[in-house]
Amino acid sequence: VIEDTNCASPNPLPQSVLKQYIYYARNFCQPRVTHIDDHLITRVYTELRQESKQGGLPITVRHMESLIRLTEANARIHLRNYATEEDTKAAVAFFLRCFLQTQKYSARTALNSKFRRYLDADKDP
Repeated sequence: VIEDTNCASPNPLPQSVLKQYIYYARNFCQPRVTHIDDHLITRVYTELRQESKQGGLPITVRHMESLIRLTEANARIHLRNYATEEDTKAAVAFFLRCFLQTQKYSARTALNSKFRRYLDADKDP
């Protein structure tokens, strides 16, 4: 058992422990998304759809499905069998950062300011 609770620790996790962690997460953690804030995902999706009509890359239902999978993945990283609101916020922030990087510069700056509240949501303590 590794007792390093410092997240900013410079000590890397031994590869054998990392392999065991990944094995356990894959085989024993099947997060359910019943407890997530589906209103957040829906709100982000509809706002992105509205903004994509004004320029930039279009957003599709696949993007919303990706948000759900990212929420599950974040819960799996934390070895939980259910997704929390923090998982959803982290997934939305990650998704938006990646999505905004694919936009043209002018669209990116406008979208970045419009969606700032979602990007900063996962940084709250």
